[in-house]
Amino acid sequence: MIQFPVNYSSLDTKALLLLVIKEYDLNSESSIAFIKRGFNDTYLITETNGKKFILRVYNHFWRTFDSIEAEIELLLKINLRGVNVSIPINNKQNEFYMNIEAPEGNRYAVLFSYAEGKQIRKLDNEQSYLLGIETGKLHLITKELANKNTAQNYDIEFSLNKTLRILTPILNDFKEELLILNLLKDDFTETFSTIIKAELVNGICHGDIQAENIHFSDSNKITFFDFDFFGQGYLVYDIGVFIWYDHKNKTKEIINCFIKGYETQRKLTETEIELLPYFSTLRALFQMTLYCELNDGYYLPQWQPQQIADFVKKIKKWHKSKIR
Repeated sequence: MIQFPVNYSSLDTKALLLLVIKEYDLNSESSIAFIKRGFNDTYLITETNGKKFILRVYNHFWRTFDSIEAEIELLLKINLRGVNVSIPINNKQNEFYMNIEAPEGNRYAVLFSYAEGKQIRKLDNEQSYLLGIETGKLHLITKELANKNTAQNYDIEFSLNKTLRILTPILNDFKEELLILNLLKDDFTETFSTIIKAELVNGICHGDIQAENIHFSDSNKITFFDFDFFGQGYLVYDIGVFIWYDHKNKTKEIINCFIKGYETQRKLTETEIELLPYFSTLRALFQMTLYCELNDGYYLPQWQPQQIADFVKKIKKWHKSKIR
């Protein structure tokens, strides 16, 4: 029988646990639970004394080894500077990753410290303010940092060109939605051509500041995790992400509390504040483009053109309502 090629495999959970116990010298009675399937596979590992870890197994087609190394380096730097993040843990060989030979090819696995606390789906004013403070502290560390191996590139022109390149063939029969995307690009091009670039601070963004990637302790201590979308770009992009995510349930007061907290650490320029809606739109375009790039009918089930067209109209409505 011919061995058939595989794009994505589910690793045996018990075998993973035995590997981690061996590589990290954990308690032999530790337990494991498969808790999330997404761009990567995520597992919760618990020792008998209650100590928890998160094991992330990167998908073969998703991240390069260089970008995983860059993420590890960034997290260690952030942790040393006093911002709470889930950090990678080195194994007995003093390495921060394991190389797993899966049927589809190499998959890298990294063990992370557990972010104490829990997700807060709907922030109150105080929590939003505190999250703004911690995001500002994070940006003071990543401000002006550069790394060519970040997982994403949030350059405006690069992002818009990528969106059109990937979505144009998919929306071939949806002329109205394709026109919307081209008009959005024109709007961005015109707007950003008139600004003073020095008014926008560059650095490395978390890329996904939202409830699923932040834990609050009972005392409102905040820990960031899941830097899977970290990337080079304007730091204000992260604020745009915060505004866009679950925006229907975010009041202006909640958003303003976040910004007030953020500005206790880094004062936003007038240009950055003015362009916040554009960075929220950029996040929406990035999200749609990424899903279509990965869900291409080869690696993952294909998104239907009508679904994409509906998302484009949603972005248009958001962009128009926020900048007029």
